[in-house]
Amino acid sequence: MPSLAQPFQLLRARPALIDFLITAASATLLALGAAPRGGAFGDPVEAGAVALAVLVALPLLMRRRYPIAVLLTSVSIMTVYTALGYRATLGEPSAFIAAYTVWARYPPAKALAPTIAWVVLFEVGLVLGEVPSFVADTTRLVAQCLGTIIVGRLGFLRADRLVERAVRAEREIRLEAEQAVVEERIRIAHELHDVVSHHISVIAVQANLARYVFESSPGTARTALDTITGTTTEALDELRRLLGVLRPPHREPHAYRPQPGLADLPALVTRVREAGLTVKTRTVGEPRRLAPGQQLCTYRIAQEALTNVLKHAEKACAELVLEYGEEALVLSVRNSASEDTPPPNPAGQGLIGMRERARMYGGSLEMGPAGSGGFAIVLTLPYLPQERAR
Repeated sequence: MPSLAQPFQLLRARPALIDFLITAASATLLALGAAPRGGAFGDPVEAGAVALAVLVALPLLMRRRYPIAVLLTSVSIMTVYTALGYRATLGEPSAFIAAYTVWARYPPAKALAPTIAWVVLFEVGLVLGEVPSFVADTTRLVAQCLGTIIVGRLGFLRADRLVERAVRAEREIRLEAEQAVVEERIRIAHELHDVVSHHISVIAVQANLARYVFESSPGTARTALDTITGTTTEALDELRRLLGVLRPPHREPHAYRPQPGLADLPALVTRVREAGLTVKTRTVGEPRRLAPGQQLCTYRIAQEALTNVLKHAEKACAELVLEYGEEALVLSVRNSASEDTPPPNPAGQGLIGMRERARMYGGSLEMGPAGSGGFAIVLTLPYLPQERAR
C-alpha cells in the first residue's frame, strides 16, 4: 500500500516543480485579492492591476538560483503596485517566500541588507499609495518580517547541518576505501614476502651445496649455481612487485632515485657550507665498503645532525669525523658553542628518528653537550659479519 509520504518525497526530488507550484499559488492569491484603494475583497479592479499582481509572484520561479535578486525584484514590483493605489487583500506571500529563501541560503551578514531594502520599499509604497492604515500595515510587516527571519535561520542551520553531514559521509566513504586498499596491499605484501623468503632460502641452500661440492662434483655445483641464478631472478621480480604494492599511489618520479651513501657525504657538506655553516671534515682509518643500508643510515644521521647545527647554532663551527675502527664505524658531528640559541632538544622528532635508524642496524647513538660548550652526536655502527671477516 503506497505511503502517504510518497507524494511529498516526489516533490522534494523535483525542486523546479515545487517552485512552479509556489509561484502559481502566490500569483493566484495576489490576483484574487487585488482591490482598489479603500476597496475590499471581491471589488472589481482593472485588468492591469491583476496582471501587475501576478507579475509580483513570477520572480519566485528563480528564487533558488538568485534569491536576493528575486526578493528585490518582487518587492520593487509590489511597491509600484501599492503606489498606484492597489492593495492585496489576501496578503503578499511572494515577498515573504523570497525573504525566507534569502535567510535560508545566506548568513545574517549577507541577508540583512536586502531585508532592510524590502522594509524600506514597502514603506515607500505605503506612503506613495496613501494607505489609511499605515501604522497597522507597518506593524504587521515587522512582525511577519521577524517571523520570516526566524524560520529562514532555522532552515539555514538545517541546510548547514545537512551539508556538513554529507561532507562527513563522503569523507568516511573515502577513508573506508583507502583503508580497504591499504589492507589489501598489506595482504598482498605478506604473500609476496613469503614468496621472496622461500626464494632466499633456496638460494642459501643451493649456495651452501655449491660450496660444499665445488671441487668434488663440479657438475652438481654448476647445477646449484644455475638454480641460484634462476631463483635470484624470480626473487628480484617478486621484490619489484612487493615494492610496487607498498609504494604510495601518488609519489613524484624523482622520489625513486638511488639512495645516498657515504660517497655523497662531501656533496652534503658542500651544500651545508653554501647555506652559511662552517664545517670541517676528517676521515680516520682505512675506509671499508659498507652495505647500502648502513651507508644510508650514516648519511641520514650526518644530514640530520648538520641540519640541526644549521638551525640551532648557525654561527657555530661544526666538525664531521668518520672513523673506520676495527669493529665499527663511528660518525661524530660536533659543533662549538653558540650564543644565539640553545642546543637541540634530545627528545625532538629528528633526534628520535636518528636513534631509530641506528637501532635498525644494531648501532647506538649518543648525544649531549660537548666539552667546548657545544653539542655532539656520535653514531657507532657495528660492521656486518662479512665486513668484519674482510
